[in-house]
Amino acid sequence: MARPTSPDERSPSRTVTPVTYRRITLAVVVTQVLIVMSGAAVRLTGSGLGCSDWPRCEQDQFVPATDYNALIEFANRVVSFPVIVAVVLAVWGARRRIPYRPELLTLSWTLLAGVVIQVLLGAVVVRLELLPSTVIVHFLISMALIAVSVALHHRAGQDIPGSVEAGTWTAGVSVRLVLPLAALSAAVLVAGTVVTAAGPHGGDENAERLPVLVTTATRVHSLAAWAFLAVLVAVLVTMRRERAPESLLRAGSLVLAACLVQGAIGYLQYWNGVPAGLVFLHVVGAMAVWGTTVWFVLEHRRLAAGPADVASPSEVSTETTT
Repeated sequence: MARPTSPDERSPSRTVTPVTYRRITLAVVVTQVLIVMSGAAVRLTGSGLGCSDWPRCEQDQFVPATDYNALIEFANRVVSFPVIVAVVLAVWGARRRIPYRPELLTLSWTLLAGVVIQVLLGAVVVRLELLPSTVIVHFLISMALIAVSVALHHRAGQDIPGSVEAGTWTAGVSVRLVLPLAALSAAVLVAGTVVTAAGPHGGDENAERLPVLVTTATRVHSLAAWAFLAVLVAVLVTMRRERAPESLLRAGSLVLAACLVQGAIGYLQYWNGVPAGLVFLHVVGAMAVWGTTVWFVLEHRRLAAGPADVASPSEVSTETTT
């Protein structure tokens, strides 16, 4: 019986280069963002129950009729297919990537499992008629999947020629600030879901709303955002004093820019009675702040890490099944 072929022994036609695999991971990030945007469109147009059944749109039909809300809701379900395709390609590519990196396969499988959970949870959300707690969980899992997608894309580029090598910078106080920064970013997201669940955009005019005062929830959300901004500024100032690499400073500055724009949108939507268009932009801004923060934290930890933490040839697995 022939022994399993190692990744390095495969023919060129059956391998995936690091550059090609990174393109696949970028597609994963993009599709994860698109599914959240389509979900926001469903909620903000009141189309959450446009299809009252799952996986069919209605009990007697799979594809919706020409009803406006049903088409929007069903379009959101259709977007799930490119999401699944991109993640399956990530798993496939991770197994055939040369050099093989086991952590990329682990992240890819994690994404695939998460997408399956999201599809099933989507059915629960519909069956429970947009119960606020289920909608909150649905959104937060999407944010977790975006974080894993960003991590996969980040890790996939670390052995591509031209990337900044890890362990070349000695960080100080900023090392102790980046994890609290990530925690605050997550807190802002959670608080934001509470605001939305208590607000007017429930996905359907008859959907149950969270029994929380919108003004109180908004204040908590705002305080969390201001705390995040304060820690972010402290990290950036500290990194400049520590002479951090320019690439890392640019990544941090991108988080700051996204945060300032997001804050401006947030106050505008509050002062104008949360119109749907501004709320949609706020959702997009939330993904931008979250995604850039995850990238920044990962890059900070990579560049400040010792050489032993870098993916090296000794970490590359030489055995896998075809």
